[in-house]
Amino acid sequence: MYSKIKFKCKKNFKTFKINIMEQIVEKYLQKGEFRKALNLLEIQKKKASNNLALNYYLGKIYFQLNDHKKSLFYFKKCNQINPGNSRILYNIAQVQQGVGKVEEAKKIYEKLVKKNPLDVKSYYGLFNLGIKNINRNYIDKLHALSKDKKINLFDQSLINFILSKLKKKENKLNEELKLLKLSHEQCFNANLNFNNQSEFYYNQIITKHYDKINFKCELNNKKIFEQSKPIFIIGLPRSGSTLVESLITQSSNNVSSFGELHAINMSIFDCIAAEIYSKKFELKNFNLVIDRALFKKSLEERYGDLENKNFIDKSLENFLNIDIILEFFPNAKFLHTYRNFNDAIISIYQKMMPDLSWSHSVQGIINYANNYKNIINYFKKKYPNQILDVNLEKLSTNKEIESKKIFNFCKLNWHKEIFNFNKKNNLFTKTNSFLQIRDKIEKYNYDKYEPYYHLLS
Repeated sequence: MYSKIKFKCKKNFKTFKINIMEQIVEKYLQKGEFRKALNLLEIQKKKASNNLALNYYLGKIYFQLNDHKKSLFYFKKCNQINPGNSRILYNIAQVQQGVGKVEEAKKIYEKLVKKNPLDVKSYYGLFNLGIKNINRNYIDKLHALSKDKKINLFDQSLINFILSKLKKKENKLNEELKLLKLSHEQCFNANLNFNNQSEFYYNQIITKHYDKINFKCELNNKKIFEQSKPIFIIGLPRSGSTLVESLITQSSNNVSSFGELHAINMSIFDCIAAEIYSKKFELKNFNLVIDRALFKKSLEERYGDLENKNFIDKSLENFLNIDIILEFFPNAKFLHTYRNFNDAIISIYQKMMPDLSWSHSVQGIINYANNYKNIINYFKKKYPNQILDVNLEKLSTNKEIESKKIFNFCKLNWHKEIFNFNKKNNLFTKTNSFLQIRDKIEKYNYDKYEPYYHLLS
């Protein structure tokens, strides 16, 4: 959620106008309409370039659009306007973390924890930078906070997640799994309405209709973005997608990445939300219909100008949306990253992914993964020339051979320097892999998840 920072204005009419603008921007951000929000803020910036809220929102939007330089610029500007504001410092730490500036991020998180010992998100930030950062003093505080009734449910889930990893470090498997289960339950319940809606969409809507999409409203009887050549990275989380994204962004073709923007899913939702949330809605009579004009408009509100544009979208759930994507992007390529199936399930369960409703129980992950398996096989048969399998085990073992396959498939220029991405300062990721991809590519560890295979029984 995007927390509000209020403008401070002397004149009441200005305060009123700015508060209205904030409310509109909030709505845009919640719907993922970042371009709409950006256009509105750019207009306001000409009138009030030093307003705190305006710069804060610009920082948030550019963070979502994977533009870490502009994001950091605006957050630092916020810090000049209002020095020491905890929320602003936290966002600066998030950007620094995403570009691999671990020490800078660590200093900010430590400062925030010292300033406010109840700041659970900053403890979690320190943990993400390395479990060694959770010292004995922090462990004691986290144990105390876990019993504090004033701590909200989501923060409790973060605390128990950290504590589960500490038990893992001590090789206390049963205690680790008990805390991990509790953490996932708390995380799901902390945003219960959203998660229930998400589960309904995945289980009853898209997985039942992915192969029978209907389109209406012809646009000159032409494909819509015929000149664009986007690359969609799809599959399950924790299967090498961030590694593949990082390799591609280092090509000499200057392919930029939107990261996990979820633009396709949100644009689908724009087309069907009114129907599925209607009081008269009946699932048995539902048909998934995409209005081409509305969908095109929704895409542009999230991606921006798409004419003649090459880009990466790493929203992994797009394996569900391949028919829709090819209707709008006939030259799209799909890189399907995958790994050992059981390892993928365990790896997802061992991570904290608050926005993925299905990731908070082993059974939920198995259900989603089984649907994924069936659906990706269906589309691989339907579009064999537009989907390339990328096996994480093979990529980590024979990186040169496998990466050349990826680059040839995407018609990109391959060179050995792509493997030096961990030394580049243009690498930015918001995923759990932000530290992992800055290490050298290591060979696949086949034994890592074996102690947890009993969960799959």
